[in-house]
Formats: sequence, C-alpha cells, structure tokens
Amino acid sequence: MHDRFERLNVTGMTCGSCVAKIEQALKQPPGVQHVHVDLQQGTVMVSGDIELSRSALETVIREAGFEIASTPLASGTEPETQTSSFAPLLVAVSLIGLGSLAAGGSEGFMAKFMGGFFLVFGGLKLLDLGGFAAAYAKYDLLAARVSAYGWVYPFLEVSLGLAYFSMPDRAGLHAITLVLMLFSALGVILALSRGEKLSCACMGTAFNLPMTTVTIVEDLGMATMAAAMLVQLTM
Repeated sequence: MHDRFERLNVTGMTCGSCVAKIEQALKQPPGVQHVHVDLQQGTVMVSGDIELSRSALETVIREAGFEIASTPLASGTEPETQTSSFAPLLVAVSLIGLGSLAAGGSEGFMAKFMGGFFLVFGGLKLLDLGGFAAAYAKYDLLAARVSAYGWVYPFLEVSLGLAYFSMPDRAGLHAITLVLMLFSALGVILALSRGEKLSCACMGTAFNLPMTTVTIVEDLGMATMAAAMLVQLTM
C-alpha cells in the first residue's frame, strides 16, 4: 500500500520520448514506487512510501528539461484534437495512395498501398524506438504486459511492408496482417472505451497525435484490405 501520492502538472511534454525521459528521471528520487505520466493531460502522478518528497520530484523533472506548473493546465493548452492535429497522418496516407496508383493504377493497388503504409509508418516508429515503445505500452494489450513487443513491433511493420512489395500473393501474409491489425484495434477500442486520453503511437513520436476513432479506422482499414486480399486468393 502506498503511503504518499503526488500529482504534478508538467509543461513541455510533447511526445512519447518526453514521457520515457520523465519516467526514467523519476527512478532517481527515494521513495518512488509507481509513476504514471499522462501526456494529454500534462500530468505526472507518483506514488510511494514516506520517503517520497515533492521537492525531489520537481528537481529531477526540471533537470530532465521540463517545467512544473503551479496550477492545472488550462484546457486551451492541451494538445489539439481538431482535424489539424491529424494533418501529418492525412498527408502520409494520401501520398502513399497516390504513389500506389502511380505505380500501376488500380491493379495491385491494395498490396502496394499496404506495402507503402507499413514501410512509412514502421520507419517513423524507428526514429525513436524507445519513445514509441513507451507510448505503445499505454494502450496495446500485449505491449502493456511484454515490453519487448513494443520494441519489436516497428520491425514487424517494416517487414510486412517489404513482404507486400515482394510477395503480395501469399495468403499467410494477409492472414498475419489481419490478426495483427485486429489485435491492435482491440487495444485502442478498450482504451477509448475507458475514456483514456492518450497519444497515438501510429506515426511514432515524430508527431503528437491524439488517439481517437481515427486510430481505430486506420487499424480496421488495414485489416479489411488484408481480409479482402485473402478472400481473393482463396476464391
């Protein structure tokens, strides 16, 4: 049972790597037993024993490059959830779609699109592998229990991308993608149903995207295309 609990309002957090940096810094002060960083709310919640000191927590957070707000952040300072927040995602998906069409029209479009999608989105995750793993573990069902999965997942996406370009006629490839995307969507659905405000790690930590139903559509869209190609091969 925790003896003390401290809630700090932290400014300057913009991505999953910031979360990982703060979590790492908070391993130093004595008495810390559990840390939860909420990127969307801009809060850090720490529980521990009687040795827990708020001043020590504030010191290590500042040393990590962040500031402590004396009052809760105003709603206007929270990360945007408007359409503009998803501009990077929309631009990336649009360019991948246009490139797939330019590479051969409608013939083989889905395989080319999925290949481009997995290569681009997997590559973005690799830019900050540790930050992605920390953000992904907040809502993915397997990554939350097996941290290594968050480190491996970007490589799975890159591998799928290469496979869709090199062997798009393999039923096993579509089956793996279908299961992977449905499982990923399940974690997102459960997190949203609990009312959690989290960052979407779909584009790594390069962009601070809020996790909304758009994330579900993304995962289910890829699952649908994988299912469609699987059906085409089995008919």
